[in-house]
Amino acid sequence: MSNHRAPLVYLIGNDAVEDTIQYLVNLVAHSAALPFHIIIVEQSGILHPAILALTQQSPHIEAITLDIPPQTRALLRLRILIAWLIHTKPAIVHLLAATPDTDTEVIAALWVAQVPTRIVTLAEVAPTVRSDGLRPIYSFFAQRLLRTVSDIIVYTSAAKQILQHEYRLTDTHIAVIPIGIDAAVYALHMTPDHDRATYNLPAEGQLIASIGQLAPHKGHSVLIHAMDSIWQYIPDVSLVIVGTGEHRTHLHTLAGQSTHPERIVFIDDIADRTGFLRCIDVYVQPSFSEPMSFDLLMAMAMERPVVASAIANIHEIIESNASGLLVRPGSADALASAIMRIFNDAAIRITVSLNARTRVAQRFTMERWLTATVALYRRV
Repeated sequence: MSNHRAPLVYLIGNDAVEDTIQYLVNLVAHSAALPFHIIIVEQSGILHPAILALTQQSPHIEAITLDIPPQTRALLRLRILIAWLIHTKPAIVHLLAATPDTDTEVIAALWVAQVPTRIVTLAEVAPTVRSDGLRPIYSFFAQRLLRTVSDIIVYTSAAKQILQHEYRLTDTHIAVIPIGIDAAVYALHMTPDHDRATYNLPAEGQLIASIGQLAPHKGHSVLIHAMDSIWQYIPDVSLVIVGTGEHRTHLHTLAGQSTHPERIVFIDDIADRTGFLRCIDVYVQPSFSEPMSFDLLMAMAMERPVVASAIANIHEIIESNASGLLVRPGSADALASAIMRIFNDAAIRITVSLNARTRVAQRFTMERWLTATVALYRRV
């Protein structure tokens, strides 16, 4: 560790997904110019390859794992983390958490260790505090612990309002900082122009694509059901679902029961997302709940027409009928109708595609996101 730089610690939450890793990689690359020694901490025993690559960029970036098994008792996890924090003495800890209810013991450890600046990014905030089983007690402690942090970062105004009203965090500084991308990188003239064979995609017909974790809240099952209606009018269209997760077996079963199972393709991951997105005709985000998605912003920046669920976070990204089409979450019929409208109405297809790129370039830039986040560090 550098002897002349105060430690800035990025703590990866227990429920981290690929978007969390993307968030971290972009943030670290931007904050590396600050006078800190950056330590990325993974609580499990595995470091993501993208994180390891960051450590090659600067001698002031390192990545470690505390190797705390998920099944370890909460009290032991707490003691290990507190001991490490007291030993390291970081000036700032930035925790990347999934929801207010996750990583509660980490927030407790930050408080006990008296880290000077404690920042928590919450990827998603449920509309109401959960009340099943022991949740009222657990949520009470989660609320109290969130009041001990210096700053909370959320992606949308809707999430901030929930924290203020449902979680009663009226005295905590809550910053609304949407994620962003460099739209210039995703201009069509800048992106690779590969053919479909590069990604093992169907050679003919139009393509609908959805990228994301294969989990129930992502709504892929609704999209698969919608395909039966779409095939009645556009028989040569195929659906490509990119991602992995616990819902994979169920989705494969649903696809096998559809009228054209051969036209539903599953891909675990694609390294070159930009080249893949050039090959598709419509991007769909059918989620029931959704933090901000880098893939959604990329699709919009690449002028892919988007159909998505009309949920709080997506409402703040897409203007319905202007930069995309929004539909009632969970409705296969509404989803099918909106997708067919994109295919059949050239005027709306061109309009939402061009407006989507403009909206990302104006409202969801990487510079805006990173500058606002780093501003929180500069107060130290």
